[in-house]
Amino acid sequence: MFTRIRRAVERRIARQIRHVVGQARLHTTSVRGHQITLDIESEIEEFRANTYAMKEPETLEWIERYFQPGDVMYDVGANIGLYSLFAAIHLERQCKIFAFEPEALNYAKLNANIHLNGLSGVIMPCCLALADQLCFDTFYLNPDNFEKIVAGQRLAAGSALHSFGIAEDYNSAEFQPFHVQGMIGAPLDYLWQKWGLDFPNHVKIDVDGLEEKIIAGAAQTLADRRLKSVLLEVSGKEGYANPILQKLREVGFTQVTEFAAHSSELLKGTPYEDSVNTIFIREF
Repeated sequence: MFTRIRRAVERRIARQIRHVVGQARLHTTSVRGHQITLDIESEIEEFRANTYAMKEPETLEWIERYFQPGDVMYDVGANIGLYSLFAAIHLERQCKIFAFEPEALNYAKLNANIHLNGLSGVIMPCCLALADQLCFDTFYLNPDNFEKIVAGQRLAAGSALHSFGIAEDYNSAEFQPFHVQGMIGAPLDYLWQKWGLDFPNHVKIDVDGLEEKIIAGAAQTLADRRLKSVLLEVSGKEGYANPILQKLREVGFTQVTEFAAHSSELLKGTPYEDSVNTIFIREF
């Protein structure tokens, strides 16, 4: 009798814990009038959720201003999916988004967030690195993140600043990775030319130092007039991005500068404080 009662009590407590934990991990936030739910586990995910509408207002405005129903977006460096989710919900699911994220836990959480918001089939998560050539290489996880990641600390979703092919950050400084993954890399051009993905009308590139290789692997995409706009986040020392931005100008894009700047105060003291989003559109 005592054993049956104890087991019943344990089952009840377990159900209560699962309910509380499940509820605590879900964070629903209002982003420019849209309700978006995120599955939260780490400190950096909490930061991303709490600053969703404030951290990169220029990215949200880019989506609102230039995206149209039926458009295709490539989100290169999607992380846990914030901007893919916003674009899909803003366009009332009348779009196709390919969200590329090579980091394993970010990719898992990207999938979870897509499912939570009923966007399976609208957003296609892809565990793939974009590069200048088709290859298999090492993906290096950088410990210098939102919070310093040290040996013995569990991996957590939401991190960034990682690198593919070489363990160097966006300033070309070497770092000691706290974890490594094997990863396939592919040129952006290859995705639609060889693998049959829908051609992108908009491309967002947020990869913390790998921009040059991605741009090199996207030459035919950038020259194609079906591509309407590009948002490129560049990080590091002043002047670092100039050759990349010049390449976009050479193929017919015009830089747009009247967007609201991201909140530097939110990023102050973090490894992301030097990040700048640059938006280009093709004039028709």
